[in-house]
Amino acid sequence: FEQNDFRALKMLASLLHSEDMTTLAVACHDIGEFVSMHPLGKKMISNLQVKERVMELMGSVSPTYREVRREALLCCQKIMLNKWQDMDN
Repeated sequence: FEQNDFRALKMLASLLHSEDMTTLAVACHDIGEFVSMHPLGKKMISNLQVKERVMELMGSVSPTYREVRREALLCCQKIMLNKWQDMDN
């Protein structure tokens, strides 16, 4: 992910503005996985202002956005989760 200044992550962030429901759901899922697996995940997401867009998707009311809302919610949980290993003693 670090290659080319986190280019892959930036591409994922740009996909959050797609009109396609499947693309939005997959982008939310992949960003959530990145946040939970990469040591700089939360920091990079914060720098790209992704959390705000994910929260917008989480609040969409259209019935066709059901899967997008679900993946956005899971992504948001991963963004906001504080792992006990990461907390200072």
